[in-house]
Amino acid sequence: MCPSVLEACAPSLMKTSQACSAHQLQALWQEPMVLGLHLRRKEAVCPCASLGAPLACEIPTSRSPIPSRCRQPLNFGGIACSSELYLKLPRYSDSMPDNIDSAFVAMYFPTLAEMTYLNNASTGIPPSITIRAMKEYLDGIAHANDDFERIMEILRTARGSLSKLLGGTDAQYGLVPSTSEGINAFAHGVQYPQGSNIVICDLEFPANYVPWQNAARIYGAELRVVKSQGGAVPIESFKERIDDNTRVVAVSQVQFASGFRTQLKELARVVHDSGGYLFADIIQAAGCISIDLEKEEVDFAAAQAAKWLLGPVGAGFVYVRKSVIDEIRPRFLGWFGVENMDDFSYSEKAPLATASKFEVGSAAILSYVGMNESLKVLLKLPASARERAALDNAAYLRKRLSEIGIGYYEFGPKNNSAIVSCAPRDVDKLQAMLLKSKIHCSVRNGRLRVSPHFYNTHEEIDRLVKCLR
Repeated sequence: MCPSVLEACAPSLMKTSQACSAHQLQALWQEPMVLGLHLRRKEAVCPCASLGAPLACEIPTSRSPIPSRCRQPLNFGGIACSSELYLKLPRYSDSMPDNIDSAFVAMYFPTLAEMTYLNNASTGIPPSITIRAMKEYLDGIAHANDDFERIMEILRTARGSLSKLLGGTDAQYGLVPSTSEGINAFAHGVQYPQGSNIVICDLEFPANYVPWQNAARIYGAELRVVKSQGGAVPIESFKERIDDNTRVVAVSQVQFASGFRTQLKELARVVHDSGGYLFADIIQAAGCISIDLEKEEVDFAAAQAAKWLLGPVGAGFVYVRKSVIDEIRPRFLGWFGVENMDDFSYSEKAPLATASKFEVGSAAILSYVGMNESLKVLLKLPASARERAALDNAAYLRKRLSEIGIGYYEFGPKNNSAIVSCAPRDVDKLQAMLLKSKIHCSVRNGRLRVSPHFYNTHEEIDRLVKCLR
């Protein structure tokens, strides 16, 4: 069962100087790790109570948090809250997937109450703590509250959080500004013997085909493009184009437009049997689909944080398989990617033996401050729970589309993702109408792309479907 509110730990835990009218019972809604409070279902405290234990009450089901008129500075067991405290009821919905706590969603994603947001394949909604941390970091810069060691700690935290989320070790992650830069780092770090070929497919977003077109021209490799059918590229189709001269196979784990999901481990074995490398663009999977890159046997992967990872633009990363780190040589080497980087005197610098050798220069620290907070939120939920909730929302959408006779791509359990590509009429006009109703989706390749995350609900899917009839 879902916790509904934060409960005070002791009778004298919360005090305020004024009473709000009629002592309205409201949910005390703040970050539990900061305030040191505990969660208990269907209990609330009067925000004006100076004494007394939490009072039992029935919290009404509510999509939108209800702000309290009482915004007095509070003191929580000696921990001062210096800013205004906005007391809100949690968002309850019977249509929330069973494995996700609606109160958790209300706390970290309050802006979802203002809209129906089903566009995570374009941009994820950043958690409230992400926005707060970025503002605080900039404020610190304005007050000269920054130093080199703090910057290094932010970057170490980023690598560590990525390894917890996606598998492998900290040393296997390098921080780059975008997916495109990560792809280029690999494309130009590979050696291409005469007669080499590169295999991609025609479903890819430009970020994962333009670099390979360029690499093929520069290094004289043949570029082989696997043709898709109905938004899908089965592994059998890749097999037909892979041979002993295949140097790289590049694929998105989840295709941006159709939502087709490739089983990476199965493809990796085919690629490795031919002596090639497997590159995976994981931007449409990381944060949504449960991934362990080490177990998937991917050689190199890249993504950035602004989609399903719910972070800001500018925070990207690469992953490199342990067994190939020494084989992939950075084409561009900067002071962030070498040993003894904090020694500024002139000396011969050698590349790092870790994936950080692909970090050319100073990172967008503000973006990584934000990404770190977003990853904290994701890591509070089991990967299986996040995936199950997102896929459940997508499956429910497919069911509803079938009921109203709108076609959509269906790939089966192994290859479906949280991206649903469907074909209603007049899709561009439809999208404009949806935006007026504060329903956010995208149009890709002439089809409506709907991409629910773990924080979405069946109720929101129903709201969309009502507009599609």
